[in-house]
Amino acid sequence: MALSLALLTLGFYLLRVARWHLRPRPTLVGGGWDMAWLVLGASGLLVLEIPQTMARFHESWRAMAVSRAKPGMLGTGEFWHLVFISYFFLVVGFVVLELWFRLKLTHIYNLRAAKLRFLVLRACLESGLRPELDGKRLQFSAESRTYRYAGPAFGDTVWLSMKAAPDWAYGQLSWSRWDHPARAAVEEALGRVVAHHAPRESHVGTAFLAASTCVLVFSSGLSVLTSLGRLRLW
Repeated sequence: MALSLALLTLGFYLLRVARWHLRPRPTLVGGGWDMAWLVLGASGLLVLEIPQTMARFHESWRAMAVSRAKPGMLGTGEFWHLVFISYFFLVVGFVVLELWFRLKLTHIYNLRAAKLRFLVLRACLESGLRPELDGKRLQFSAESRTYRYAGPAFGDTVWLSMKAAPDWAYGQLSWSRWDHPARAAVEEALGRVVAHHAPRESHVGTAFLAASTCVLVFSSGLSVLTSLGRLRLW
């Protein structure tokens, strides 16, 4: 049952990504929301399947240890309590740390990613900002503001890096600060700019939709078979 629920949450996550790719226009998703959906997709595995597997190992290893003259550390309940508590804090710590890093990201789904740099520069101009090129990054400082900029004033500098995966119709923006005013202004304009730059045919969205359908159907079938097996044993 735990495996079927783990596959169910994974299927819902794949279905969400498919929906982002199948929209008629590109979709900007904040790193925090994207991480939340990713955690939801992995929740069945992290909360149900892995702890259940650990519990099975606990039963077999502890039974083997207790059968010996000297059970050792594996035969003590305190050791296994420590294992489960460590796993819990490891998962929570990883999720919190990953969320902190992903707050600086913005994901763009269903995009002609080859044009990402051009679209971002156009969005900068529409937002009233003229960034400077710093290597492969864009630098936004107080001098970047023009008379067309209508957002909050800022004096500190922020950098923007861009990554594109044209084969996956996907782009990623990475900001050096997640709460900088320049980010809000640029991404608001970018949401308007990318409206006419979706791929003509979203093969990626279709692939994610097919994958989610297969996972959800397999999860449902596995759940039914497990229930029938329990009824037969009962």
